[in-house]
Amino acid sequence: MNELYFFLHILSLITFVLIALRLGKEALITCFAVQIILANLFVTKQMVCFGLHVTCADVYTIGALFSLSLLQEYFGKAVAKRAIWTIFFILLFFIAMSQLHLSYIPSEYDSMHRAFKTILGYAPRIIATSFLVGLLTQKLDVELFGFLKKRLPKSGLLLRFTAASLVTQLLDTLLFSFIALYGIVHSMGDIILMSYLIKVVVISCIAPFTTLAKQLIRHDPIQV
Repeated sequence: MNELYFFLHILSLITFVLIALRLGKEALITCFAVQIILANLFVTKQMVCFGLHVTCADVYTIGALFSLSLLQEYFGKAVAKRAIWTIFFILLFFIAMSQLHLSYIPSEYDSMHRAFKTILGYAPRIIATSFLVGLLTQKLDVELFGFLKKRLPKSGLLLRFTAASLVTQLLDTLLFSFIALYGIVHSMGDIILMSYLIKVVVISCIAPFTTLAKQLIRHDPIQV
């Protein structure tokens, strides 16, 4: 059943990203930012998918990269870089506000503090790791995407997105898993192996929609 939800999740996310692109630059940046926040919140939930124990956040990670690639393709490298720094400011804001939220002493009638503490307790470690690893991998993704665009101008968005994503997500999976999830998840080996394999599946599913995006949303890509 999880496998069915997994592919439904991918399809739903692609739909929202394409709608955001159709709405414009601001909507796509917002969609990118929300996916990063959701990935950091939902990464601690584990499930069994394709027979292995994995987290539930990998779809958001690839969806964010898809959004970032569309930002760079349609609005230029400068906009993509600004979007990266914007999300890291939002992550810092989220850490500060979530920890202040947990600092309040709950009422005797409160029934939610324990749930918030469970969900947000790991937030500083996870988001700080996401900040550092994400800064590295997303900047690498932008540079690699731009490099492929210059060196292979006729390669198309499909190839550039797929190649850049596969490289950066291998690095992201290794660094994030060891730094953020060690001691939290059940099987580090399963998490790393399956997380990357799931990212490969998600990239493979999303990649064809880069071509669809070019057909549905007519716009001359900015040359960078």
